[in-house]
Amino acid sequence: MVQKYVDDILLVSEEEIKTALVTLLERGKLLAEPSGAVTVAALLAGKVPLREKKVAAVISGGNVDLKLAAELIGEA
Repeated sequence: MVQKYVDDILLVSEEEIKTALVTLLERGKLLAEPSGAVTVAALLAGKVPLREKKVAAVISGGNVDLKLAAELIGEA
């Protein structure tokens, strides 16, 4: 059934998710939970073929541990 609705599945690393979270905070002033930033992580890592395509990334969730957010900002 999944094959009917899903074109592809992409994997992103923890580090790529962290990069996406920091990018969303710094550039977009958006606080997303790690699972909600996976789409942006895949885009930033160049894992989504964008050539002549319109792409939308769903960013969700604000359920973030503030300690984690502070650590990410400190690492950036």
